[in-house]
Amino acid sequence: MTARGRTAFGLYARALREARPWWPHLSVVAVLGILATPLGLLLPIPFQIILDHVVGSEPLPGILRAVLPAGAEAGSDAVLWLALGLGLGVAGLALLHGTSEWLYREWVGEGMVRVFRGRLFARSLRVTHGRGAEEGAMDAALRISNDAPALQWTALYGIIPLLTSLVALGLTLSVLLFIHPTVAAIALATSVPAVVLIHSQQRRMSDRWHRVRELDAKAISTVHEVLPALRVVMAFGQEDREVARFSDRLGASLRERFRVLLSQGLLGAVLTLATAAGTTAVLLLCVRGVQAGSLTVGEVTIILAYVAQLTGPIQSIGQHLASQQTAIAAAERAFTLLDRTDSVPEPANPVRIGRSQGTVTFQGVGFSYDDRAPLFAGLNLTVPAGIKVGIVGPTGSGKSSLVNLVMRLYDPTAGRVLLDGIDLRDIRLTDLRRQFAVVGQDTTLFQGTVADNIAYGRPDATMAEVVEAAEKAHAHDFISRLPMGYATSLGEGGLTLSGGERQRLSLARALLLDAPVLIMDEPTSALDLGTEAAIVRDVARAAEGRTTFIVTHRPSILQAVDVVLRVEDGTVSVIEGAAMQPGVNDDVAARFRVVG
Repeated sequence: MTARGRTAFGLYARALREARPWWPHLSVVAVLGILATPLGLLLPIPFQIILDHVVGSEPLPGILRAVLPAGAEAGSDAVLWLALGLGLGVAGLALLHGTSEWLYREWVGEGMVRVFRGRLFARSLRVTHGRGAEEGAMDAALRISNDAPALQWTALYGIIPLLTSLVALGLTLSVLLFIHPTVAAIALATSVPAVVLIHSQQRRMSDRWHRVRELDAKAISTVHEVLPALRVVMAFGQEDREVARFSDRLGASLRERFRVLLSQGLLGAVLTLATAAGTTAVLLLCVRGVQAGSLTVGEVTIILAYVAQLTGPIQSIGQHLASQQTAIAAAERAFTLLDRTDSVPEPANPVRIGRSQGTVTFQGVGFSYDDRAPLFAGLNLTVPAGIKVGIVGPTGSGKSSLVNLVMRLYDPTAGRVLLDGIDLRDIRLTDLRRQFAVVGQDTTLFQGTVADNIAYGRPDATMAEVVEAAEKAHAHDFISRLPMGYATSLGEGGLTLSGGERQRLSLARALLLDAPVLIMDEPTSALDLGTEAAIVRDVARAAEGRTTFIVTHRPSILQAVDVVLRVEDGTVSVIEGAAMQPGVNDDVAARFRVVG
């Protein structure tokens, strides 16, 4: 069962399971919350003492005589100072308790969210690549930033306050039952229908808050979509259109939120009227008791104080359950991300490998995206270790998909892909990822220095190795002209660099990683012809001894490869007359075979 559609109880139970490492801390928070009730019950007692035994002339009970000096009587200063001291002591304890509980609760809550966000981020790295990756990554980012706090709002600010409110309700009712059973009965008659009403509205409010969260996500996704494409938006003069689209989505979210808040307000009004009616009945009963002489003014004061403390938890439960619906909706979204299956799962019994030879084999491979027509069917292909393969074909024919299967960014829908005779699905993912160095068509750079970006795949590389890789990628000259050379910090995505400069840094990053298989997807698309020609020569040298796949539309790149494959119409074939470039010996030709 997905997170969506679970009951509120099921989501609270899931939140507690996710917070398992924090259970000892949650227990401390719960104990601190429960301790607030006895402290609250002590607060009215000094007022009763002053009203009945200092201002009034009621005889002192035995417990007061035991703590007062001998001979102290009602109305004496000793009783007054005892009451004042008791009041200050209880108030001080309540202040110390409240401050300690708040600080500890905040520390626990922030720690829970930090760890949970890390888990969601780790999961998103495993489930959001592939076709539709941009939309999936955007949605995952929103869930990590906006929905992750739902863990603390359910496990910490949801379950524990509800528990402490119920404990407070039970203890206060018990005390009232001991003091005045009739008052307790009136309070019980008021509280039970209120709790039933709150429970009956819970699921409906949860569904409506879930809708609000979805509308909020759509509005924020507009920002994530437009800002990275700002140059395109400006070039086509669509700024006003995008602002209007963002405003429309915000407006839809605001209208739905207002409707939900209106419903919550009406529920709160009903609860307030119910508790007001109960309090009025109790007040009338107490006034009649004082007039009949069965109650003292001090006793009326403490009864009314306890009734107020009783209505507090009832209203707190109502407000809490209503406000919890937005947290439950967010928790559903966060748990849905956490529950997604890996795009490429870790094998149950992984095979561990060191550095591979680099022989890649396709055996009866078929592949398609979702319900679309298959890109490949029954593909049999063996690429011996050390061979440089060029891959060409029309846009959308499946060239990039072919190399993505080699890296196991996807799993084939039929057949299998092997590395040195081992099915990629059997190899431990960490070991498998170390076998490939990649230069993608989309040059991705990270915040950090130029050197950090080149050494992304090898954080332990020396500066000399970083410079050598940059020289091979013809990036050293422009890096040297930067304000701080290799120590220059790049902005988000490296937008301060030109497209060609970013691509050369990406190429240097791949060349630095000493992997047995080199994957290049349009590696020189943003480079000028002169730089491209020089890089082709350096790539040919860097690829020596490595199995290399180069996806390209540029004929000049094909000068560096041994074999050229054409991907088109669901087939992979060797280009006629270009199967083997000059210099490839007969042994290599005999070992390379392809059947589409």
